[in-house]
Amino acid sequence: MNSHRKLEAITPTTASGLLRAGAVVVDAGDVRFDSAVRYGGGRILSIEPASELTPSEAETVLAPGFVNAHAHLDLGAASGMPAPAGGFLPWVSSVMRRRESLDAAEVVAGVRRSASRLLATGTTTVLDIDATGLALEALAHSAIRLISLRELIDGSPAEPDGRTRAAMAEAREALERVPGERRAAGLSPHGVHTVSDALLADLARVRAGAPVAVHWAETAEETEWMLSGTGAFGQWLGPSPGVSGVERLSRAGLLDGALLIHGNCPAPGELEQLSGRCGAVVHCPGSHLYFARAPFRLGELLAAGVDVALGTDSWASNADLDMRREVRLARETLGLSGHEAWRMATEAGARCTPWAHVTGRLGVGDAADIQRLRPRNSAWRTRPEGGQLLDLLTAVEPEVQSVWVGGVLAEG
Repeated sequence: MNSHRKLEAITPTTASGLLRAGAVVVDAGDVRFDSAVRYGGGRILSIEPASELTPSEAETVLAPGFVNAHAHLDLGAASGMPAPAGGFLPWVSSVMRRRESLDAAEVVAGVRRSASRLLATGTTTVLDIDATGLALEALAHSAIRLISLRELIDGSPAEPDGRTRAAMAEAREALERVPGERRAAGLSPHGVHTVSDALLADLARVRAGAPVAVHWAETAEETEWMLSGTGAFGQWLGPSPGVSGVERLSRAGLLDGALLIHGNCPAPGELEQLSGRCGAVVHCPGSHLYFARAPFRLGELLAAGVDVALGTDSWASNADLDMRREVRLARETLGLSGHEAWRMATEAGARCTPWAHVTGRLGVGDAADIQRLRPRNSAWRTRPEGGQLLDLLTAVEPEVQSVWVGGVLAEG
C-alpha cells in the first residue's frame, strides 16, 4: 500500500526527550544493547549508546509499538460471548443480535474500552473495522493511532438495492470526514461474500487511495458459496457470483493494496492471484483458537509471496485484545522464530497503513511510537544477542511499563 497517497502526515508535537534501556529494538533485524532513544517533534532523532543506565533502565527494552492489523473496537461491549456450539453462522447471528441491542453510549464505551486495552498492552496503531461510524468521535482524546475503516454491507444482492445505495452513502461520508491528528479514514466492504459486485465496483471508484480491508476466505462454507452457491451460506445470501473471492475483488478493481482478513480457506488458485497485489493477509491467532480452526496455512501464503500481519479481531471472538498474546500464540501454533513473529506484529501491519514510512519501527525519522518492556526472563542481560532477545519477548509476554505515541506518554 506504500504507493497510495498518504492520507495524513503525522502532526509534529513539541514533546522531546531521551529514553535509555538495556536494549532498543529498532526493527526485527536490528537490536542494539545499552542504548538510548532521543526523540523530538514526534519523531526519532537518534539511537545512541548509553554509557550509564540505572538498574531499572538496564532491565527494560525500548521497542516500537505493535501494529494491530485487524480489530473491531466497537465490539468491546460484547466480551465474554461463548463460542457457538452450532458453528460460525450461529455465532454471527448472536453477534448481530448483541450489536443491535447496544445503544450509542454502549458502543462508544466499548470502543474506548478496546482502545484502552490495546494501549495498555503495547499497541500504538490499530486498523479498526467500524460498523457504526462512532469510533472516531469515541477516540477523539485517545493517544492511539487509528485507521478507521467504515464497514459496508449490502448482503450481496444480484442487483443494487436500497442497502447498496445506503452503503455507498456511508462510504462517501466516511471518506469526506477530516480524521484529525493520528487518524486516517478508509473503507471495509465487510466480506467478499456479503458485498455485491456493484457495491465493490462503486467503492473502487471512490476509494482514491484510501485503505481498504475485506474479510476473505474465513470459512470453508464461505468459499463453497462463492464458487457454487451451495451450503449453509446459500440460505443466507443472494445468488452466488460463481467465482472466488479474490477474483471478485480483482474484477471490481479493489484487490490491489487491500488488506485481506483471515484467509483460512482459500479456493484453488487464489493464493497465486494475490502475489504482489494485496497489501497483506491478516491472521488473528486468538480468534483462530476461539473457533478451534484447522492450522493456518502460513507456509502456503508465504510461498506464494503474500505477506502476513497479525491482529486481535474483537472481544466477541477473542479472550483479550493483547498483541503480546497474539505474538506468543503465533509462535506456538505456526512455528515462527522471534524475529518472524515480531515483524508480523509491527512492520508487516505498518505497511498497510497511511504511515507505512514511519510506524512499526524505531529508526531515525520514524514516529516516536515506543513501548518500554520488561522481559520476564532476565537471562537476556547475560547473553546479549538480538535474536535471543526477540525470542524471549515473543515466547513469554513481557510487562509493558509505558507507552508513547508520537513522543507523548499515552494514558489510554
